[in-house]
Formats: sequence, structure tokens, C-alpha cells
Amino acid sequence: MATRTHIPRLAWDAARTIVSTSADPTQAVRFADWLDVHAGQPYGQLVIDSRNRLLARHGFESAAVESGVWRVRLDDLLHDRPDLVEPLAKLVRDTAGATPGTAA
Repeated sequence: MATRTHIPRLAWDAARTIVSTSADPTQAVRFADWLDVHAGQPYGQLVIDSRNRLLARHGFESAAVESGVWRVRLDDLLHDRPDLVEPLAKLVRDTAGATPGTAA
């Protein structure tokens, strides 16, 4: 039986992964590049903008706000572009497996 990915859950997982990996410039660029290639601009630049905001502000609140913004962005994107659901799910799984403490 094929499994169906729950888009709202994937949007949250991907949003939290983007935010949690933002401290690592390599991971941030990886997500930015992936989103630019697969979803188009301005998604990649938005990842870098989030990273910059997170570096400028510290604390749970700023990470929670960025996660919320990304959740909405990604939920909209995945509903408009269902072809990205499985590739994004794989990217999140791969990132979570390679990054200790990453939520996914």
C-alpha cells in the first residue's frame, strides 16, 4: 500500500528543518539552492533572508516566528506544486539523518 504524505505535516517538518539548520551556512545554502532549482526564485533568497534574521536575533521566539512563516510558505507551495512533495520529504529526511538535533 502506497503511503500518502500529509502536506501540512511536511510543511511543518520542512519549516523546522530549514530553521534548525540555518546556523550552518552549508545547510542553509543547500536548502536555498534546492528551493531555487525546484520551486524557483525567490525561495532560495528567502532561506538566506531567514538565516540572516535568525543570526541577528536570538531566542525561541525568533525561531518560532521563522518556522511559522516557512510553514505557511511551504504549505502554499506544496498545494500549488504537488510534484515537490516527495522530493522535499526526501530532502528533509536526508537532512535530519545528517544533522543531529534536527526536527523531522
